[in-house]
Amino acid sequence: EAETPEVELQLIAAGRFAELRAKCEELELSPPEPPSPEAEANHVEQEGLRCAVHLLAYLLEGQLDAARFLWKRTAAPLQQHVQAQAAHRVLSARWRRQYAESFAQLSAGPWDARLQPLVTEVVRRSREELLDKIAIAYKVVSLSHLASILGLDAVSAKAACETRGWALDADGSSVAPLASKAGEDLIQMGEAQLERLSQYMAHLEQTGCKI
Repeated sequence: EAETPEVELQLIAAGRFAELRAKCEELELSPPEPPSPEAEANHVEQEGLRCAVHLLAYLLEGQLDAARFLWKRTAAPLQQHVQAQAAHRVLSARWRRQYAESFAQLSAGPWDARLQPLVTEVVRRSREELLDKIAIAYKVVSLSHLASILGLDAVSAKAACETRGWALDADGSSVAPLASKAGEDLIQMGEAQLERLSQYMAHLEQTGCKI
């Protein structure tokens, strides 16, 4: 019989995010017994919350395909859970590469307070990964465009650049990204991977893309 979501929530509260995805997958393989009619509401509450945690754990690791398949195999009543729906809205935006929208959904929730540390980590890691890709794709990028991609205001986007040691031009309107160690590793990729990365970033430039 599966444990209650308390197990996952304890990992979140302790900041042990690296263990979360594996624990979610383990618990999914040992589902609880079908609930009695009297216990149905509590079952939906627990399992809906667990679904939200599982989706966010996949988003944390950038495993969008795994998150989509999880949603497809989730029972309809659990998909109606407020937390599961909030996590799915983030997934939908990420899948469409609507990054600003995904950050807006992460900010809006509404999230159970017990999930907030995980949501905060998803935001932080997602922005870091985007910045790594931007550092490879651009030699110079406007600060306003960068802010739009990251779902930040101009002041916060500038601070993110300064934290990475990226140089801004004289009037502060453009920035020259500098690849991190992770970005340097990406440079060593083969031509096929680099082509996919080029297509990935080109999507950000499409006029029809909501970023």
